[in-house]
Amino acid sequence: MQTLYRTLTVAFACLCAANILAGLAPVTLGPTEWLSAVRQTTGTAQNWSMFHSIPRVQRLQLLVIASDREGNQHEFGPGLPGLQDIKPHESIRYYYTFERIFTPGGEPYRESYIRNLSRALSKANPDLVEFSIHLKVENTHPQNTRQEMSRLLERIRKSGKAAIEQKNVFGPFPIENDGAS
Repeated sequence: MQTLYRTLTVAFACLCAANILAGLAPVTLGPTEWLSAVRQTTGTAQNWSMFHSIPRVQRLQLLVIASDREGNQHEFGPGLPGLQDIKPHESIRYYYTFERIFTPGGEPYRESYIRNLSRALSKANPDLVEFSIHLKVENTHPQNTRQEMSRLLERIRKSGKAAIEQKNVFGPFPIENDGAS
């Protein structure tokens, strides 16, 4: 039994060492791809958002626009609690928060955020009936592939602009007032 325990301990230590070494490799190699399951299970998967801003995102602006019963529009900040304005450059976590909310797979984050935003808007002004979230992002390029980098360099050469502005509007979403939608 003791030999089995030692063998399992050594095997697990070797697996962890392989995971660390593969994580240091500058490229994704075929043999390291099987470690992704190990990384997800142990919580050691790494990506850009763990440490600093995503290099392709240059600027992020967010705005919540709500409409009242008469059709008038009101602007609010997207920060909860309190519908405060946020400054993504001062707090890098906003990039990651809103990237999670508005990308595929972010449904649980999105649903919770929209529900809480609806409640906050209802408290701020009971006459509001719906809202939209306006997201404006400046990206340098969508992916770091050779083809995309080549297109980016060609676009910069022609236009002189390194970033592309992308505007998205999410909504409208109903505002829950007094327990009713």
